[in-house]
Amino acid sequence: MKNRQYTAMFDTLESRRLFAWSEYAQLVAQDDATIVYPKATGSGTTVAVIDTGIDYSLAALGGGYGKKYKVIAGYDFYANDSDPKDESGHGTAVASVIAGNAFKRNGITYQGVAPGAKLVALRVGTESDITDDNIERALRWVINNYKAYNISVVNLSLGSGAYTNQRTSAQMSDEFASLRELGVFVVAASGNSNDQQSGPISQDGIAYPSADPNVFAVGAVSASDVITTWSQRGDELDIVAAGEEIIVPKIGGGYAAEDGTSFAAPYVAGTAALIKQLNPAAKPGDIGSVLMSSGSANRDGDAESGNATGLLFSRLNIDAALRLASQRRGQTETLSLGAAFDTALDAQGVLHAAYYDSRHTQVLYSTRSISGLWSTPTVVDTDGDVGAQVSVAVDTMGKVGIGYYDATNTAIKYAAQRGTRWSTAVIDSAKRVGTFPSLGYSIDGDAYLAYYRQTGGALRMAHMDRDSGAWDRRTIDGLDAADVGAYASLDVGEAVSNSGPFSSYHTTVAIAYADSTNGDLKYARLDVDDSTATWYISRVDDTGGVRGVDLNLHEGPLNLGLQAQIGYVDTSTVQAKYAYRNTDWFVETVASLGRASGDAQITFDEDDRPIIAFFHGTKRVVYTATRQSSTNWTLGLVGRGAGLLSVGQNDRNPLVELSFLNRARNEVVTSELL
Repeated sequence: MKNRQYTAMFDTLESRRLFAWSEYAQLVAQDDATIVYPKATGSGTTVAVIDTGIDYSLAALGGGYGKKYKVIAGYDFYANDSDPKDESGHGTAVASVIAGNAFKRNGITYQGVAPGAKLVALRVGTESDITDDNIERALRWVINNYKAYNISVVNLSLGSGAYTNQRTSAQMSDEFASLRELGVFVVAASGNSNDQQSGPISQDGIAYPSADPNVFAVGAVSASDVITTWSQRGDELDIVAAGEEIIVPKIGGGYAAEDGTSFAAPYVAGTAALIKQLNPAAKPGDIGSVLMSSGSANRDGDAESGNATGLLFSRLNIDAALRLASQRRGQTETLSLGAAFDTALDAQGVLHAAYYDSRHTQVLYSTRSISGLWSTPTVVDTDGDVGAQVSVAVDTMGKVGIGYYDATNTAIKYAAQRGTRWSTAVIDSAKRVGTFPSLGYSIDGDAYLAYYRQTGGALRMAHMDRDSGAWDRRTIDGLDAADVGAYASLDVGEAVSNSGPFSSYHTTVAIAYADSTNGDLKYARLDVDDSTATWYISRVDDTGGVRGVDLNLHEGPLNLGLQAQIGYVDTSTVQAKYAYRNTDWFVETVASLGRASGDAQITFDEDDRPIIAFFHGTKRVVYTATRQSSTNWTLGLVGRGAGLLSVGQNDRNPLVELSFLNRARNEVVTSELL
């Protein structure tokens, strides 16, 4: 990357004032958090502010510099000296949002999100002159000194450009990756008006470094919870937070009301410090997952003026984040998931598991932290015998949903996580429905839930409109007297077009499933965005029976766009198989299984080659097979286990985790595949 200049992301709005701190306190639930968690102040944590420096002489920022003060250390990479005092004001304002002491203005009290946190000031320039070289030097300083000053969070309220995909920098990405590996959570502002001084965004995409895969990207909303016209956003944005008319102290004294994603980012950085205080073992992925999962939904375009993306974003909720962080604390390396479970990986790398407690006939839920520790299970539903078959999925906001079978009422149910609680609903109860559930989400946040109707043998699907919450149900296949729909596997794919200033998304919903009457593997697909489209249904494999079906809409293996790829078990030949669609269907034998038992799961390596995970019934072990050619699959031993498998993967995270039961079938084993 060339050594370009950055501009600080804010506009001074002296003529406007936010008259009540409580507007933002209520919006992000800072007021509730201080009541429920009065000791959660960020104490014991340190946030590094890479910016224009900090005016540490202000009372709100400690009134001094050194170990005895709030600003405990720093460096000036712009002037190349040891005094990082702010001469511009931007870094001072950012630091006050993170950890400012209480101050009064017009009789109203304001304070930072984590007033007990310490600060490190790393001055890298002025509001209009910040270079890559200085940012890189500051990042290296953090890497070299994070232990000495207990730095757990870094805030960068700066950036440039508008990127619709993850962006890496030859100069800085290695530092961001190192910080994540060291356990330091890095937050960056998403950008304002595509580097313009004012005005609405003219395209989607977020600035760098917020677009780096190891940086948490933050956009801005007003006190009315409306995304600001100038806040850069796109499908790489992680969260939005308060960023308009933020009251902050000025260098030399006085106060100002500021706008910018610069001031949304420190709201998130301060909350990260609170989470780190509550759970010192939390890794960056754990923190990011909690922030996204606990946030409130915000649709871009429902109340916004100017250009909008139509996407759904999570908006910071501090109280909910602290509650969820407390609930998710890792407790044990192993977990007893019983005979029915499913897993899903979120964008931050946290694994979510839903499973059946056969002893109490209830659905339970747990998360696996980045360090590999499972949280204490929480109860999802206890109303009847529920969860003997279950599917879990994570939407683009990091929110978790579960589709599961209600054996008491022979119905299909859906549970959605609301903070630390679950809301449940019966989706369909017509004539013995609900086995073989499979859940997925579109980029718009809509839910799609496939399941089998035992009466009549039909494949059905329910769809939830995210904005209204309304469900509709339909029969996809099975009206011709054939028994179809068992072993259903649903996936939702998004074809993205960047031909204009704003990305467009083309959603496809597809289901692979068994035809038990004819022994076939079948496939159904719907083009959601085409109002005239109908379900396309085809036969994939004319065989004598299938089970353990896993569908993935993915690029490859011939790079011909979004294509269906399926891993499954052929019960007639006792083989693991792979099928992919390129106009016609092509089927390949992966491996012999010894005897037909267990599941097959599909994922892909860094080169987009399919990997089939399967259970060998005779050897009682779990293998992976990686495709080298149509006739050559390379086997790899994962470990001894039982037949139930689940792959957790996410399009925004390179991590892939395979979970399976141990041989005693009393604990889950989770192995990192990629």
